[in-house]
Amino acid sequence: MPPTLNTFGSPDSPRRGFREGRVEEAVHEVALAQAVWRQVLSEMERQEGRRLVTVDLVAGAWSGADPESLEFALALLIAESAWPQARVRIRREPLALVCRACGREFEAEDLNLVCPGCGGLDVDPVRGQQLLLESLEVE
Repeated sequence: MPPTLNTFGSPDSPRRGFREGRVEEAVHEVALAQAVWRQVLSEMERQEGRRLVTVDLVAGAWSGADPESLEFALALLIAESAWPQARVRIRREPLALVCRACGREFEAEDLNLVCPGCGGLDVDPVRGQQLLLESLEVE
């Protein structure tokens, strides 16, 4: 079994890091975290003198974001910021689809994209594809 790459550089460190086989995914989440953090900083510039308390995100099932890795990457950015006490909360949103044939909206489970109403496969996503900065709590 190959060693686990972690954020501290040592392949066998017991500290929290990236799990086996997840290096490329972790790099993706770091880029996403940086993009989210730029949005946070932009908003906090308008909140002059206020303190960031919580960053609330929504991660859709098909957003391409791993919530655990994203939270970890954001926590690293927050720790080095003017608001190291701020928390990150990520709400997971399931994939919701609508069937073009019968109009039924349903949540896809286990990548099953078949409409439970009519058995159709012609479906469109309506929720669960985005990564969204939902809100910032400031005081």
